[in-house]
Amino acid sequence: MTWTPAVLTERLGGDEHLVRELVDIFLAEYPKLLHAVRTSASQGDGPALRRSAHALRGSITNFIDDGPTVTALALERAGEESRLDDAARLFIQLEREVEELATAMRSFHGNRPCAS
Repeated sequence: MTWTPAVLTERLGGDEHLVRELVDIFLAEYPKLLHAVRTSASQGDGPALRRSAHALRGSITNFIDDGPTVTALALERAGEESRLDDAARLFIQLEREVEELATAMRSFHGNRPCAS
């Protein structure tokens, strides 16, 4: 999985300021979304796991189509199908992938501050 801001910047018509705003929002919100997935997985709550994984996947999909997006979808399906034995393993993978994405975003954000 490799996130590059250039792809998103291109999708947004070259608006780097908007990319930085979206990155800011993601960095502020993903810990809460990830926590909801962790909680529902650890409690064995399939419907809550499906909803929380879906919400996190929706947020991630704005930035990348593979890696954590695919893993969040697998968690979403595990919750929907009550395959909760898979949830712990998938959550560990998802957490690692999301943190890698967030690290790449922080690096991007730190390299060129957004002019407001």
